[in-house]
Amino acid sequence: MGNVLPGVFAFAIGSVLAVGALVPWTAAEYRRHGKLGVRRSLVAFGTLVYALALVTYTLLPLPADVATMCATPASAQLSPFAFVGDVAKEGGIAGPRSLLTNPAIAQVLFNVLLFVPLGALARHAVARRRVVPGLLVGLGAGFVVSLLIELTQLTGDWFLYPCAYRLFDVDDLLANTAGAVVGTLLAPLVGLLAGSGDPVDADSPRPVTAARRFSGMLSDVLAVWLLSGVLSVGTTLAWVLTDRDPDDPVLASLVTVGALVAPAVQLVVVLVSGRTLGEHVVRLRPTPAPGAGGRVLRWALGSGGWATLLALDLPVFAFVASLLAVVSVIAVWSTRGRRGLALAVLRLDVEDDRTAREGSAAQRDA
Repeated sequence: MGNVLPGVFAFAIGSVLAVGALVPWTAAEYRRHGKLGVRRSLVAFGTLVYALALVTYTLLPLPADVATMCATPASAQLSPFAFVGDVAKEGGIAGPRSLLTNPAIAQVLFNVLLFVPLGALARHAVARRRVVPGLLVGLGAGFVVSLLIELTQLTGDWFLYPCAYRLFDVDDLLANTAGAVVGTLLAPLVGLLAGSGDPVDADSPRPVTAARRFSGMLSDVLAVWLLSGVLSVGTTLAWVLTDRDPDDPVLASLVTVGALVAPAVQLVVVLVSGRTLGEHVVRLRPTPAPGAGGRVLRWALGSGGWATLLALDLPVFAFVASLLAVVSVIAVWSTRGRRGLALAVLRLDVEDDRTAREGSAAQRDA
């Protein structure tokens, strides 16, 4: 169970970080590839979880009693291939079954397998179509990352602890590096999972699909939610750290004001540009551009109005916010050109922002 917990922890934290990174990732995808690649996104998520898994398996579990730990600190194992003797002590290799039942063999295999993804990802990123450079990239990445891990263990998490609580083992360094080299042979599989790496014209207009509209709406909601959450948590922590009463109604008022900041920022974005943050992310815009009154109405019928109603924290407003969210989702499916609720009310359409406007085209022709 102890070996499973770091992996579970890595997946949980990775999921939280992935949610926080979804908006900038989506924006980058639309600018680099012209669209959001689901398969590329899944590979990126897997890479994030894998990186966190390396960190958690390096650091966890943390010592519960530092004094007891430092009474018998972990020593460094500097003899290459010492694991051969450990294998013999545990019964040696007596057949395929012993590869799993012999703990010394299982430890070496685990260290090899742990770094196979690193080699595959490193070659995919740097030299996916070249074998020898790919092997060198995997070798270098495996050695450097493994050495960093071993030094972290040797120094007690870079001197955060007065002594080492994990063993520095040169055999781990060798096994990890070997695993990364083996992993380079699997780089084509990463490419297959991530999809085609062929060049694309990211500046070519793309169709306005329901999935794209929902991606923009989700980006709006996440941006508002994350900013509101950061402000709420930050305000509460600052209040508590200054030894103030957490039940003070003033704190509740400050949290409410903080929750209104995010929709206010969205309002500024819409007033200045005529479109929401989410539409900027997925490269959509209303056509023709709405006037000032239309921009305020867009905000009120979208994530801005929804977030404002929730921030006011009254049952009737929460009901209206829920109704607005449901109607907005249905409107994407049911309106012409996937324009959604606000644009349908304003009798506007939605288009890819890479589409040349008629006025701009006429100016160029002139």
